[in-house]
Amino acid sequence: MFHLRLLSAISLISLLLLAVWLDYWYPLLGIPGLWMWPLGFYAAWATASEFTRLAEHGGHRICRRDILLAVSAIYCISSIPLLWPLSGRPYPQDCAVGIAGWPALAVPVSFFALAASLMVRYQQDGKSLEELAVGGMIILYVGGCASFWLVLRAQPSPQWALLALVGVIAVTKLADIGAYGTGKLLGKTKLCPKISPGKTIEGLLGGFLLASLGSWLYFNHLMPWLQPVQPSRLGIWGPLMMGILLTLTGLVGDLTESIIKRDVGSKDSGRLIPGMGGIWDVTDSLLPAAVIGFLGIVAGLIPSP
Repeated sequence: MFHLRLLSAISLISLLLLAVWLDYWYPLLGIPGLWMWPLGFYAAWATASEFTRLAEHGGHRICRRDILLAVSAIYCISSIPLLWPLSGRPYPQDCAVGIAGWPALAVPVSFFALAASLMVRYQQDGKSLEELAVGGMIILYVGGCASFWLVLRAQPSPQWALLALVGVIAVTKLADIGAYGTGKLLGKTKLCPKISPGKTIEGLLGGFLLASLGSWLYFNHLMPWLQPVQPSRLGIWGPLMMGILLTLTGLVGDLTESIIKRDVGSKDSGRLIPGMGGIWDVTDSLLPAAVIGFLGIVAGLIPSP
C-alpha cells in the first residue's frame, strides 16, 4: 500500500510540475494560466462530486447535478480575468469588479440559482433547509475556495503569480508531509482523537517546522532566484508567518473533510487515486489554503514583483 501511495504521489507531482513548466516557459496560446486551468477545474469538480456522494451516502437529500453545475459555474466565472486575453485585449485594470471580486459575485449567484432550482423541484416539506445547507456548504467550500486558485494565478506579473501559487501549494503540502512523518515517528499526544485518531500534537509541530522552513527557502531564496522580486514587508518573518498560517489552514481543511467522512461512515472520499483515496483527500488542505495564501500576498508576507 505504501508503494502504491508513493507512486500515486509521484505521478500527481509530475503532472503538476509538467503543467507548471509549460505554463512558465510556453504559455498556451500565449496566455498564462491556460495549461493549469483544466487541472484546477477537474480538481474542483471532482472534489464537489465526491462531497455530494458522501452527503448522499450519509442520507442527505441533495441534487447532485445542480451542485456540480454551481461549482463549475463559480470556477468558470472566476476565470474571467484569466481568460480575458482570449478576446485579444488585456484585462482592464480599472474594472470595478477587479480580480478577487468575481468569486464574490459567483458564489452568491450560484447559491441563489440552487435555491431557485429547489423551488422548481419542491415536493416535500422538511428537507429544503437540509438541501440548501449542504448544497450551500459545497458551493462555498469547494467552489468559493477553488476560485482563489484562479485569483492567485491571475495576479499581475504572470510568472511571479505562477510561482506564488506553486509556493502556496508546496508549503501547504509540506505541512501535511511534516505532520505525517513527525506523527509516525514521535507522535504520542492525540490532537483530536474523536475526529482523526492519527493526528498528534507532535505531528502538528513537525508540520509547522517543515512548512515554515520550506516557506523561508522558497519565498526568500528560490523565488527571488527565478524571478526579480521585492523583499517581503516583514523580511524573514513574512514567509515564516505564511508557513504557520498555511499549516493551520491546511489542518482545518483536513479536519473538515475528516469530520464529514466520520459523520457519514466513510474512510475515503473516493477511489480515484490508487493508494491515496479520492481527489478530496488531496485538495482538502489546498482549498482553504488558496484563500489564506491570497490574503497573505495582499498583506505582503511574501516577496512581490
